Amino acid sequence: MRNLLILILFISNFLLGQNPCGTDGYNKFYIDSNPKSYKNIENQLQDYLKITPKSTTNITIPVVFHVVWINNIQNLHDSVIYHQLEVLNSIFNSQNPDTVNLTDTLKRWVGDFNINFEIAHRDPNGFPTRGITRKKTFHPHFSYWNNPVKKLPYGVLPWPTDRYLNIWICDLNDGLNGYAQFPGGPEETDGIVVDWQTVGNQIYPWVSFENYEWAKGKVLVHEIGHWLNLYHPWGNDGSCTEDYIPETSFQNSPIFPHNNCPDTMFSSCSDSGRIFIKHYMDYSGSSCMCTFTKNQVLRGLASLNTYRIKMVENYLPKPIINGFENTKIYPTYVQDIIYIEFPIYEGIIEILIYNLQGRLMKQLITQNNHFETLNLSDLVNGIYVVNLLHNGKSVVNKKIIINN
Repeated sequence: MRNLLILILFISNFLLGQNPCGTDGYNKFYIDSNPKSYKNIENQLQDYLKITPKSTTNITIPVVFHVVWINNIQNLHDSVIYHQLEVLNSIFNSQNPDTVNLTDTLKRWVGDFNINFEIAHRDPNGFPTRGITRKKTFHPHFSYWNNPVKKLPYGVLPWPTDRYLNIWICDLNDGLNGYAQFPGGPEETDGIVVDWQTVGNQIYPWVSFENYEWAKGKVLVHEIGHWLNLYHPWGNDGSCTEDYIPETSFQNSPIFPHNNCPDTMFSSCSDSGRIFIKHYMDYSGSSCMCTFTKNQVLRGLASLNTYRIKMVENYLPKPIINGFENTKIYPTYVQDIIYIEFPIYEGIIEILIYNLQGRLMKQLITQNNHFETLNLSDLVNGIYVVNLLHNGKSVVNKKIIINN
């Protein structure tokens, strides 16, 4: 009985005391150190909102992910990161299906950023990249104090923060799932940090029970909101303070998953009203939060087009893929290994090796790689055909001669 009581007290304290987002605490030092600068940023944002209507132009933001890991399980596979990117692009284009959970009245407040997050295809030096860096660290857990994940020797330095949205994935201290830098902080630390268990589009086997409601990729959605200068609904200066979003109403404290996701709640602030619960800037959990509101979208876009305008202007689109005519397959006279260099492409490439009788002798599937090697030393001497399929369509055929 005593052990059961201790467990109940632990769970209650965890649910009531958790603070899954460290953004307010992280930014407080910068804001307190230079309040005039942050006030100027807010004034510019408000001026933009007064004179500029919402644009329908799609904005693309290049993203680089820095995976900082200590155990192999934390070194998330590329596919998990691609799934996270899919979550972002669905939500920031209002294509996520869970908005059906909103009442008809609340659906009128659904906002659409019309933002596309694109994994970086060029590194800062202009070379092709997969947009994912990886580093094994010897730092067991990270916090936002002193930003060790963004610095050497424990973490990874950011790519230029006026050209890329830098996202660090690491093992954060227990109870902390992410934090972001508001517009106005140091350029060399700008970006977002999220816990590795929150990344992706589902509850993976490695996600601990207490993180189930913070999985499925929505923690990063919340933190990108902060990066776009959106506040928690209880405000940036404490409970019942201004978040500049009229439809969320004044709020005294976070709404957690154990509040069971009501559509609205009455505010306990002096200027009482009904609280909009299911937006991404609260703590209601992944199974509850499902939208940005219209004024959150307007504020975020205003921030992007004022403080972060360089990132919009510096964006370089991917080269248009006209075909695979620049593919290189060499040598023609093969002893053991052939080398294949691909142009920039999206999707899957199948490498098929046929003999002259049309029999398939070798097969390799690759994705997002620009260079591959095949060992053909086990094939008998003769003439073979190398056939490349891009997303199931034949794009290259070349004859080679094996002479081992």
